[in-house]
Amino acid sequence: MKYYYFNPFSKQYYFPVDFHNYPIFATFYQPYRFTAKLMWKVWQKSRVLRNLFSTEEPEKVLPLMNIREYVALDSILTFNLGTVGVEQKISILGVDKTTNSEFYIKYATSEIACKNVYNEGLVLQQLSKLPFVPKLEMCVQEQNSFTLIKTSALKGRKLVNRPMNENLFTMLITLSAQEVKSTRKYSSELRSCFAHGDFCPWNMLSDDGFIKLFDWEMAGQYTLGYDLFTYIFQYEFLVNKKNRFDQLLDENAKVISRYFNYFEVDEWRLYLKEFSDLKYNLETEKNNSDLIKPYLELKKYIEKMDLNYSNE
Repeated sequence: MKYYYFNPFSKQYYFPVDFHNYPIFATFYQPYRFTAKLMWKVWQKSRVLRNLFSTEEPEKVLPLMNIREYVALDSILTFNLGTVGVEQKISILGVDKTTNSEFYIKYATSEIACKNVYNEGLVLQQLSKLPFVPKLEMCVQEQNSFTLIKTSALKGRKLVNRPMNENLFTMLITLSAQEVKSTRKYSSELRSCFAHGDFCPWNMLSDDGFIKLFDWEMAGQYTLGYDLFTYIFQYEFLVNKKNRFDQLLDENAKVISRYFNYFEVDEWRLYLKEFSDLKYNLETEKNNSDLIKPYLELKKYIEKMDLNYSNE
């Protein structure tokens, strides 16, 4: 079966020839940058261009045989091979042509990626009552081979970074109240709660104003404010490529105070320091060059902020 790949340089996304017949596939890739948006639009509209970047032997790069064991025979599948690295996993969006039902699969083979995907399945199994999470349909572990989860497919447009609104704030409070077992628990002398662990716009979809949250690999027990501070800083570091610490804290001062007042915590700077230390350590462990330096600079900024605060 013929597959097109996008983009022509990274060969990260693979689409079957009849992907245009299924509108949900057009939402599989939702870039933020203008050049990527333009390339994606041109690629979708030009069959000539797509034919230049295609393969008649997709089984050489895609785990088609393994995945087909867990879906209906007539299912049509699209693939995202993920970012290369120790945590790389494959994401699959599919449609069962008989029932016209849509589903999502995450497939991992490396040891670290398998642990992450298993954690996501474990967490989703316990969060089924929440309306903004995908519903877990299957969690499979093949020893020393792969781990796979299958969930319902979420619909919507990927969220664009914006100030914390009431919907997102309520979601944070709701998550903090959940009692969930997971494989991630970061101990601290400070108060902790359950958190998504990667609370960023690219893991959110907006559907008629209702926000849905996906990619729960990092979910677990963290210090208070971990998700809030992730939302404030991560987009800034990865997309805007800026480190406007003073400005970001000033812009979010009200929501930070409101969040910690809800938990009756007076000194949120301690939690910000704990957050920056943990994020720096986690990104260093993953050797994530895009985030190690920004979080190191944030750590230094907070240490300087604490020094100034103590001298007042």
